[in-house]
Amino acid sequence: MTSDIFNQLIKLIEQGETVICCESPFQERYRILRYISQCCASIKTPCLLWNLGQSAIKKIDYSDSGQINIINFDEYIPPLVKDSKDYFIILKFWENYQGEGVLIIENLYPWISANVPQETQFFLLSEWVKSNLLNLSLTKCADSGIKCAILLGPQADLHPELAAQIPLLTQDLPDTSEILIALNEEAEGLLPPTFNERDKITIARGGIGLYICDFLKGLKSISFHHDDSPEEIAKNLLLYKINLLNRLYEIEFIPPPKVALGGLELMQEAFKKFKRLFSPLAKAYKLKVPKGIMLVGPPGTGKSHSAKVCSQILGVPLILVDWGNFRSYGNEAERRLKKLLKLADRLNEVVIYFDDFDKGFSGDDDVARRLAGQLLTWMQERTSDVIVIASVNRMEWLPPELTRAGRFDYIYKVDLPNYGERHTIFKLHGARFDNRFRGGDDPYSQEEWRRLLKETNRCVGAEIQTIVERAAASTFCQMFPEDIPIPSDADLPPLEISVATLLEERRQINPLAIREADRVESMRNKADLQGLPSSPADSSQYAISNIDIFGG
Repeated sequence: MTSDIFNQLIKLIEQGETVICCESPFQERYRILRYISQCCASIKTPCLLWNLGQSAIKKIDYSDSGQINIINFDEYIPPLVKDSKDYFIILKFWENYQGEGVLIIENLYPWISANVPQETQFFLLSEWVKSNLLNLSLTKCADSGIKCAILLGPQADLHPELAAQIPLLTQDLPDTSEILIALNEEAEGLLPPTFNERDKITIARGGIGLYICDFLKGLKSISFHHDDSPEEIAKNLLLYKINLLNRLYEIEFIPPPKVALGGLELMQEAFKKFKRLFSPLAKAYKLKVPKGIMLVGPPGTGKSHSAKVCSQILGVPLILVDWGNFRSYGNEAERRLKKLLKLADRLNEVVIYFDDFDKGFSGDDDVARRLAGQLLTWMQERTSDVIVIASVNRMEWLPPELTRAGRFDYIYKVDLPNYGERHTIFKLHGARFDNRFRGGDDPYSQEEWRRLLKETNRCVGAEIQTIVERAAASTFCQMFPEDIPIPSDADLPPLEISVATLLEERRQINPLAIREADRVESMRNKADLQGLPSSPADSSQYAISNIDIFGG
């Protein structure tokens, strides 16, 4: 638990608060129980624990060694359960209890949230629990000593009636200094004894985005030798962190990828400028990275790929999020988004990419509006160096306030690739299969290239990728009509993709920009109204003017 929430907790207890809500993730349960018991020991008051799993009250003793011992507390006898209220009769007991102490109550949040199910029995039990908590909040210890109930658990979404009366403390992700303290105090024997403070800071930075418990568990799970450098340990810790965050947040969290992008030079130059804004010198001039970048254009033009290129150029991790899926979480959507944005803030220098951003607003419903408001508030008020990138096909689906100045600072039109860009994209994907594309020599003549580029007019990058992959597969099947063992003493014959094979695969594809010409042109025209060009004018040797936009 962070030192801030620890200090706040002590302050509230000493001020006489009788009910305090504390939100903490499951994995940090032991640590927060230890901190609360330590707090109780410092003010010389008993620390008690109750939850549905054991029904009885236990006493938590904090030892000088920093450990906790859980023993029986005989002053409470669990009742025989006759109806639902008997499960929570602990609230009545604590209201009438004449002694002093701090009682930790777990498993209560589902019954006191703002979104309690309206099923009759659950609703009535929820009302009973809320009423008893409100009574508790007004009940003081008989001898003016300390008597406080701490509601502990994750997802503390309090009902408004309780939120106005009961203070809520939230355990946030630790910063580097807090991880470093845990590293020094709780990681004895995990790191080589030769590591100095600077080495430990390197490893602590690798743990940003994890709770202390997860960080220490990650260190224990890493197999490393005592001659490994702190950078190597931090790199292995990053792999552990990526795997864990992907599972905890249901996102795709990846380190800076190594990708190539054909074209979009103007946008790439902007990304390089943004990288300069991460520097301490830029901070000295009070300069900040842009709040948001919007990529607008038809499907398949490379918007998602551009976000990966941005992450690569900036040298920071990338969080990939399908924005349209957030609405499917219903009442959980806002909590999930809040949790994700807190993670991004703590990671600080990171790119968060919302794919299909406009689809989250295609239905005019309350969830979409609340999510938009939450995101806008965060983008307006955040101080972290998080760059938000959102891809959009249809700008008309977005609320107007999302596209005004000060929200998304840069809006780029990611258009159909021109002749020069298609030439580059063909070579990038061709190099994956045909070694001739990897050297300085060009496998095709200018005349062959002109024919291929003309036939693929109106094809987007994703379609060109498909054409090359299918042509490579066709070439392979022509080379090897039947399966044969892989030669062990000879090199494999080269796979050489011909222009004729590429053209044949092109004829089997009907590009979206031709198949849905009206819709695609509508997207392009609307992007023109607000978007900056992401590519300069085509100046390649294959550039031509007056192209028939329908590929005739």
